[in-house]
Amino acid sequence: MFHRVYPEVTGPRLQGNSGLEVTPEYLEKLIIYFSSKGYEFLSLDDVYKRLRERNFKNKFLAFTFDDGYADNYEFAFPILKKHGIPSTIYLSTNYPDHEIGPWWCSLEELLLKNDSLNFDLEKISYKFKAGTLPDKEEAFRNIRHLLMAGRGENPASRVNEFFSFFNMDPAELAKELMLSWEQIIELSKDPLIDFGAHTINHFPLNKLSQERIRHEVLESQKIIESKIQRKVSHFSYPFGSNDEVNEREFAILKECGFKTATTTRWGNIFPDHVNHLECLPRIHVNEKREPDVRLLTLSVNGAIPCVMNKFKRVITI
Repeated sequence: MFHRVYPEVTGPRLQGNSGLEVTPEYLEKLIIYFSSKGYEFLSLDDVYKRLRERNFKNKFLAFTFDDGYADNYEFAFPILKKHGIPSTIYLSTNYPDHEIGPWWCSLEELLLKNDSLNFDLEKISYKFKAGTLPDKEEAFRNIRHLLMAGRGENPASRVNEFFSFFNMDPAELAKELMLSWEQIIELSKDPLIDFGAHTINHFPLNKLSQERIRHEVLESQKIIESKIQRKVSHFSYPFGSNDEVNEREFAILKECGFKTATTTRWGNIFPDHVNHLECLPRIHVNEKREPDVRLLTLSVNGAIPCVMNKFKRVITI
């Protein structure tokens, strides 16, 4: 599981965001290393086929990129093309429409520029220290939790209220950071790149009604298909941990007819997933945590997921 592929940025950063980034050099080293270890690189269509056929003779990896960042086009695609690596980019369609933005990036910008943040949210006053980098890290985690706590038909209302307090509009950042429809259409013409649905608004699905979930999922699929003139067969849950998706959401996605749906739960794919294709786990790629790509072997071979999941295979929940 990747998000951003971007050259290393100097200066202070917050781990909640920098951990979602890898450099182009790291991505290429990862490809070369696992190729040397005999891994096949499969599209999600081929992963689906392998599971259905119960064909596990060869070790394989599948690359996925969440959200639809513009650097996937500028920095990741040339490397993927050079090495012939099939990949899936999951799109939240209101990003290229510039209706929403990656607000966690705006939150990092705000914290790095200020020594404290004082604001009102739903008639409650909050004060967060941000004088030191550890203070900023803690404030980022706590404010992120606050902003994701919204419910109802518009969970983003808390996000919008928060940033309006500081006269900021995260949607403006989408023009800079997210793929445009022109880039998406261009990428879609290459058979190596598949696009998956990631909802319209990138809301945590457990905050939504069943009807709203179906709308977010199926409408995003419909929009992408209309733009790229290709079938969209795969889905990724926004945020996607046990805190955001569970049995209700899995059941709804299964009804929606996608070949696969991926979570952000840390784990490997097992033969049992043939009956649970709506909740596939993934391996988080974090260059800050594993600066040497060889360290990823401990996740890919199942050692770290085994310990993290208390020696249980992550199949459903």
